[in-house]
Amino acid sequence: MNKNDEIELEILDNGINFEGISRVDNKVVFVPDAIKGEKVLTKIIKVNKSFCIGKIEKILEESSKRQTPFCSVYKRCGGCSAQHIKYKAQLEIKYENVKNTLAKQDIKYESLDKVIGMGIPYNYRNKAQYPVRIGKDGKNKIGFYAKRSHEVIENEECLIQNQDIDRLSKEVFKLLLLKGFVGYNEQTNQGDIRHILIRRGYHTNETMIVIVVNKKEIFEDVRIEEIVKILKESNDKIKSIILNFNPSKTNEILGEEEKLVYGVEYITDYIGEYKYYISSKSFFQVNTVQAEVLYNKLKELLNLKGDEILFDLYSGVGSIGIFLSSNVKKVYGIEIEEQAVKMANLNLEANNVKNAEYIAGSVDKKIAEFEKRNIHPDVIVIDPPRKGLDLESIEYIIKFRPKKIGYVSCSPATLARDLKLLSTYYDIGKVVPVDLFPNSVHCEVVTNLELKK
Repeated sequence: MNKNDEIELEILDNGINFEGISRVDNKVVFVPDAIKGEKVLTKIIKVNKSFCIGKIEKILEESSKRQTPFCSVYKRCGGCSAQHIKYKAQLEIKYENVKNTLAKQDIKYESLDKVIGMGIPYNYRNKAQYPVRIGKDGKNKIGFYAKRSHEVIENEECLIQNQDIDRLSKEVFKLLLLKGFVGYNEQTNQGDIRHILIRRGYHTNETMIVIVVNKKEIFEDVRIEEIVKILKESNDKIKSIILNFNPSKTNEILGEEEKLVYGVEYITDYIGEYKYYISSKSFFQVNTVQAEVLYNKLKELLNLKGDEILFDLYSGVGSIGIFLSSNVKKVYGIEIEEQAVKMANLNLEANNVKNAEYIAGSVDKKIAEFEKRNIHPDVIVIDPPRKGLDLESIEYIIKFRPKKIGYVSCSPATLARDLKLLSTYYDIGKVVPVDLFPNSVHCEVVTNLELKK
């Protein structure tokens, strides 16, 4: 095969990014947007030694699992890239991807459940981060990044975002332009507004607006006061408006310095019976409904007796540890983000939880401090970032030898890698995928491990 060749392909499977997979003369061909079972006329756009990438020119035999994407900018936006597949079929692909990922590491487990899906897989996100940019045409734009680029794609409505968040983002954007502010230019590092970030409590409707600025002098700009006045008078659900200063040329959305220009520095929401304070930088699951499903499944898998000492690692605002606090003797949490730890301690007070303690720092360093204090866990709960656990943390976990481990993962690949290392000392129980990200390729997974006898 050569670049620009056109070839008829039968799609044999779907990969971890939902891309179609075919094979020609022992060479794998990846075809984005193709679905297992389809026959497609494909144009080869990239040739590598071991694989090729093609694009669909024409669907010759269409899968019954295909549907018309519900978003007008689906083909250009780099967001929810699975919406051309019916939701039930999305869950089936996610199940197979988790199964295949574990098999590649030869992970032995008790069972793998079907993916727990969402009843209504739309408008579920409680947090949105919208880049504000000056486009090539010189116009200010708000939207989401295009696939594999930082070009901002505008859309009238994003159907995975909460509708109030989606409408409010555009209202804030229009007010900023009306007052003379302009979007950010990544090439020149010029402009005023880099991002508009909005968080909303699913159960409380409390809303936080974070405007990420490129110039610190905007903190004192009188035009911001005028915008704040309009927003707070038009929407009584807005509890917090924050300016965040980010002068860096990195992909980081939020900078270190912030100024509260209206309301309080946090909003609240509930998971189950527990109330949580959430700040601008706090990690909090973006799908509140499915987060409760996830946490209840974790509690079920751990089968806690009430007399255990539990370590909550990568604890965020303490959501998991607090959720499990009534089922254990003591909770110790570690989180690298200091503001999140501040929120975790507020959450302890809000829920009258007396048997938990949260500290700020990296897991690998702080877990060693517990060892010096002669504090040893019976149970460790882990909810790491996408990169998974570092080797030092795994070494400490093995050294502590807790009787049980609960692992919550947003990356099946790093989960499988970590389970492989832990499986020398632990038996892996049930693996349960939970869909927190409908219409995207991502899937959360929760599993329990028990110390081998």
